[in-house]
Amino acid sequence: MSEVSEVARRLKELREQAGLTMRAVSDALGWSLTRYQHYEDRYKRKYLPFELARALEDMFARQGVQGGAVLQLAGIDAGQGAGTRTTASAPPRPVNLNAANAQRDLPINSAFREGWDGFWFVTDEAKEFVERPANLRGVANAFALYVDGEAMQPRYFAGELLYVNPNRPITPNCFVAVEFNDGRGLVRQFLRRTHDSIFVRKLHPDQEAKLAAAEVKRIYRVTGSIESA
Repeated sequence: MSEVSEVARRLKELREQAGLTMRAVSDALGWSLTRYQHYEDRYKRKYLPFELARALEDMFARQGVQGGAVLQLAGIDAGQGAGTRTTASAPPRPVNLNAANAQRDLPINSAFREGWDGFWFVTDEAKEFVERPANLRGVANAFALYVDGEAMQPRYFAGELLYVNPNRPITPNCFVAVEFNDGRGLVRQFLRRTHDSIFVRKLHPDQEAKLAAAEVKRIYRVTGSIESA
């Protein structure tokens, strides 16, 4: 069995330094306990999601943890700070369609917010970039998303990275990211569509749902996923 990443072990250490239980942290985030436990017990990626690290940085700092310690788990230098990861005057990072495997040029277009068991699409410049897989080379509008919540287990787990190709057609039983008009997002299995409804499936628990087509901005096809960086 694969062990958790060093980031997961370090996150646990910092939480214990703050004197907080996992329950206290999950409640403060508006998450279920199981959802937060994933990042300490089963997370295998090299870095924490940026938005999560920023929320925990503020929470732990109020409990006496050294400033910048949590942000380092998202790949941000201690002296850099969350506010300087991107600046208003900085030009958008260009996409190199012929990037080598080690280049991180694929934008993460998702963020989490309290009170929604899914994610929100990032509408401004992405704050995080990851390596582009081979099947997305040459796809200028490709992007990636982090999975939040437990709705798509065991297909996708919280913390996994999903790759999205907006140009791929949506076909029955494929897995998709649904973007609502208000910016909310969900990962589901696409079933069928009528003139006014979209039928999707979540896996945990197994349940079919009907979405109002008028409330959906776009549906994107998920073309792959990865757990570890």
